[in-house]
Amino acid sequence: MSADLINIQVEDFGNDVEITLSGSLGVFQLPAVREKIEMLTDGPGVFFFLNVERARFKTNEYLDLFLEVLDRVKAKNSSLILVFSNEEQKEYFSKYKNIFEIYESRSAYKESGLMKQLSQVGVHYGKKTGLRLSPAVAIAVIVMIVGCAISLFMIIAAQGRDIADKQAQIIALQSQKDRYIREIDKLESSIGPLRKLGVVQDTSMLSSFGVIQDWVSYLEYLENTRREK
Repeated sequence: MSADLINIQVEDFGNDVEITLSGSLGVFQLPAVREKIEMLTDGPGVFFFLNVERARFKTNEYLDLFLEVLDRVKAKNSSLILVFSNEEQKEYFSKYKNIFEIYESRSAYKESGLMKQLSQVGVHYGKKTGLRLSPAVAIAVIVMIVGCAISLFMIIAAQGRDIADKQAQIIALQSQKDRYIREIDKLESSIGPLRKLGVVQDTSMLSSFGVIQDWVSYLEYLENTRREK
């Protein structure tokens, strides 16, 4: 789209509409620019990219126009993004750089999605400054790190206690095993004299540990065996 006194081009990308202004824009061109810009931003679109890289503004009245357009666009739940990269435009819009969204290109805006979200929560990144955190975010990060460290310490401590309990159980079982072995050895050694006298013919019942638990029971067993014969 073009006009006789001004140069305006429009590219429609579905939800994205890029409007390019170029040429020398003074007071006389202002009414026509206003009409065209308002008409275009009233149309369909979610993101309106106003490319002013090749525009030369001769009056500050265009700043007021763009502020009005920004309010109109926001009222319809859409966004207005200024597109430029040259120093002249940076100087021209410097007064309102914190109000307008300004990017070097439409693709740069699309790629800034994650960085914009981080910036909203207080995380900023710059090539010269590196990663910077706001005080609130820095405190939150420190608290999170401390919390993770405490949780890790508690997990390690709990695992240490569990290992110690397992080791104590193993030691107790080993001690019980040693005691059983000593009792069995003592029981077997105590029947040596009876074996020499021929009283004990089969020690398997004694070695089974628990079937015959004392000498009285064993002698009763022998007596019952003789009676059966």
